[in-house]
Amino acid sequence: MPDEFLDGWRIILGGALAAGTGVGIVFLNFSMFILPLSRELGVSRGDLGSVQALIVTAALGAPILGRAADLFGPKSVFIASTLIVASIYCFMAVYASSLWQVGLAIAFIGFFGVGSTAVVLSRPVNVHFVEHRGKALGLMAVGIATVTMASPVLVQWLLETWGWRAGFLGYAIVSVVIGIPAVLLLLPKGPANAVRITVSRKKKWNAVDRSFWAERDFWLLTFSLISMSLATAGTISQLTPMIIDEGIDARTAALAITFFAVGQFIGRLAGGWLLDIYQPHRVAFFLTLVPAVGFILLIGTHGLVPVALLSAVVIGLQQGAELDIFAYFVGHRFGTARFGGIYGALTGLGWIGNVGGMIGMGQIYDRYGSYLPAQIMAIVALIISAMLVFAVRLPDPKRG
Repeated sequence: MPDEFLDGWRIILGGALAAGTGVGIVFLNFSMFILPLSRELGVSRGDLGSVQALIVTAALGAPILGRAADLFGPKSVFIASTLIVASIYCFMAVYASSLWQVGLAIAFIGFFGVGSTAVVLSRPVNVHFVEHRGKALGLMAVGIATVTMASPVLVQWLLETWGWRAGFLGYAIVSVVIGIPAVLLLLPKGPANAVRITVSRKKKWNAVDRSFWAERDFWLLTFSLISMSLATAGTISQLTPMIIDEGIDARTAALAITFFAVGQFIGRLAGGWLLDIYQPHRVAFFLTLVPAVGFILLIGTHGLVPVALLSAVVIGLQQGAELDIFAYFVGHRFGTARFGGIYGALTGLGWIGNVGGMIGMGQIYDRYGSYLPAQIMAIVALIISAMLVFAVRLPDPKRG
């Protein structure tokens, strides 16, 4: 076993458990709450879809909580964020009775929930691992993909047995009972936990190094992520109807979500290994173009179930590798001392693409009665994204 993994396995396991039971689990399964919420609150599916978009507050939370992780450590930020979000889940379970209350809760969950994502949890991985950084990031990210595959069955059981309020209460319990102990017991103390400098914390907070905003490579990564998100975020939100439109029944279309998660799992695991073994630019370029093939397959599905499911796996591959690619490039290009702040800023700006993709995919379908124009635009966006990330300058990958 490589020396980095002798102690580092604890960091990977802790990050995987924490990220897998963090805020991501809610938004991966939120569509399952739409019908019961619609019936109880007396609102339309469209209203709930618009409310769900308030997760865009994560764009504000990412740079703030990322920088906080640099200064105060990922443990402190994760625990505080998780307790706040768990309290909001409990509020929704007990008190939420109108659309505006649900919307307000989602907005707060989006902002504080970033503290339970890779923006914070990938920092100790980047600090501890140098030679095997890509593998470690991939292993940590597998936690989210595993939950994506396993959680829908459990969430559906809660909804059918006790209703949607029990679903949110379940989220609160899981995040506190699994996520917080995993971080407390497995993530390290010391340099991986925070930047160690001798000035006061107030001065540390004010003395933020913002020089990366003027760096060419930061903006190449940013626009690459935005282009990638434009292509994939809308697809994720519209995957089931997109496949149904190809002449495939609804049950099989729902199965495609599981196949997407399988592709995501493979992408998260394999992406990290490939980044360590091969030239990172070539790996990132290849993995960013992979979903373009998935879109081409989807366009030519025409009722062929195996082709539709294969397209879902291929698109999922890239979405899974996204965390590996951008966390790896930020860690190598800018170092680890400012990792949380830079990666948080990158993630926050990337939400421009997420929101644009989610809104744009549906609007294009409403206008043209087909997903074909959006799928073609997605292919073009992925080509642009691959070219941008390929142009990023990296130092020797053996350097920390």
